[in-house]
Amino acid sequence: MRFIDRSAIAVFVACMMFAPASHAQEGVIERIDAQALRALVTGLGHEITTETVSEAGQPVVAASNGQVNYVVAGTVCEDGQCQGMLSELVFTDTPVTLEVVNQVNQNYAAIKIVAMDDDHVVFSRYDVINGGTTLGALSTSVVTLLEVSSVIVRGNEE
Repeated sequence: MRFIDRSAIAVFVACMMFAPASHAQEGVIERIDAQALRALVTGLGHEITTETVSEAGQPVVAASNGQVNYVVAGTVCEDGQCQGMLSELVFTDTPVTLEVVNQVNQNYAAIKIVAMDDDHVVFSRYDVINGGTTLGALSTSVVTLLEVSSVIVRGNEE
């Protein structure tokens, strides 16, 4: 459990170091769509592995950073324009105790972790776009999810 406390500062620093600076002067977006999700993923230098639209009309982009596969999806959508973004990844064969799940959910308000019965661990992060945001802010959100989840899983293996 101490791994979470020790790594919190390191993860924050890493996220800020690797956050894309190229988005600093971009404009505010009021909604996100499939094109913006693609731009977000490719702007991070990640590979798009699949792309689809859910039955509810939500654009979904599956991607990989070369180490971890993840999904970004628009939420609360109308005509492909979405008011939120869900970022999610699953680690398989990763048993985790409920104590760790509870600690992560309490200490990392921005990250949600769910332990499944089959040793799968789901990490997610939700961004509300109401009022506007930038692709840079959403990119930092994805980087934060990937970094924090990786640190927690590595620490849990120790």
